Amino acid sequence: MDAWRELVESEWLEHFSSADRADPAVRVAALHVAEAFGAAPVTGPVDVVAGYLLPLALTTAWTAGLDRLRDGSLVTALVPGIDASGPDAVPRRRAVRPAAAPDAHGIRVSGVLPRVACAAGAAAVVVAVQLDGRPALAIVELDRAGVIVGEPSGVDLRRPVADVTLDAVAVDAASIHAPPDLLEREDACAAGHSLFLDAEAVGGGTEVIARTVAYCTDRVQFGRPIGSFQAVRHRLADVTVQVEGARSLAYRAAWDLAAAERDAPADVVASRLWSSRAYLAAGEAAVQCHGGAGFTWEQGVHVFHRAALAGRGGADLAAARGALAAHLRALADPTPGAGRAAEPVGATGGAHR
Repeated sequence: MDAWRELVESEWLEHFSSADRADPAVRVAALHVAEAFGAAPVTGPVDVVAGYLLPLALTTAWTAGLDRLRDGSLVTALVPGIDASGPDAVPRRRAVRPAAAPDAHGIRVSGVLPRVACAAGAAAVVVAVQLDGRPALAIVELDRAGVIVGEPSGVDLRRPVADVTLDAVAVDAASIHAPPDLLEREDACAAGHSLFLDAEAVGGGTEVIARTVAYCTDRVQFGRPIGSFQAVRHRLADVTVQVEGARSLAYRAAWDLAAAERDAPADVVASRLWSSRAYLAAGEAAVQCHGGAGFTWEQGVHVFHRAALAGRGGADLAAARGALAAHLRALADPTPGAGRAAEPVGATGGAHR
């Protein structure tokens, strides 16, 4: 917790969220912050706070939310997942919204949030709720009666996940935020969070490749550095190309999103698919090129490999593939309603994954 508090107080988490989101060049430059977090993995929901919650609080002028995020305690959330069921087959992100019911003592929230990042160590969770027929946000303190946080699990050592069950949990009225354009803001900020994950993958992939090149340069076998062998050189060259391709696609998606290009939502989804695959390829190559040492904790390669595995797991990428396929079908057939998925992909929530 001390490390997280120091990170919050240093304002590093706000460098990404405070970028001018309408300026394409600034939006692309902000990805360098996320790349740095990928290269130097930090324990805690960095992606959720920096990539989603802080931008959402800033763009909706949520003073109470900003104060809570900046007070040094660990706050997390379930990031909206992809829903491709719109009439134009454009990939959008929609949150899972538990019910919130007013009573004589305030507002009570009930529901289950699946696989919330770092929930086991968090002080509070920001919950997307449905209140009186309107979408809203609520800050739920996890020490309240009626809150059950499950056992942490997941392959990513930085961000274990846990289910959070809310059983008529009392929430203060001051912790509720219901701006009129919340759904649009959630969608935009969740897309930004997706790009944050992409840049993290690029940063992590670049770092683990650099570490592997250094190891293969120093490690001698049969009287020669193992990095001189074609099998090693070609493997590292291949994954470097994949990671650099992911970097280019993430920058393009960020530019198009800021410029409000028509295909920007699909670009963001394509970037998520490419970057997560490239990061896993880099992690697997690093483990293999390190030989037996790649499985040891001393080398630290496993931290990046685990993060890459988490980025390729879960239902989010399946939803992304379905959303992108529906969008491409719609582009191929401009007939109204063509290319729509037969069934909504659904908001799966969370990208930890």
